[in-house]
Amino acid sequence: MKSHYRAVVIGGGVVGASVLYHLTRFGWSDVALIERAELTAGSTWHAAAGFHALNADPNVAALQDYT
Repeated sequence: MKSHYRAVVIGGGVVGASVLYHLTRFGWSDVALIERAELTAGSTWHAAAGFHALNADPNVAALQDYT
């Protein structure tokens, strides 16, 4: 394991995996993801289907639509 990374993402749930995915899509190659168990084993697993399609805030609604 290297001692330095451009970015370190803590947590391999839906948000952490998405952050890592998008960093690599933007061309970042020196990144690492740290997860204490297996991917999506924490809060993401407990909140399955917890994303709501409707939201009064247009910015949050656009983010939900994007993801």
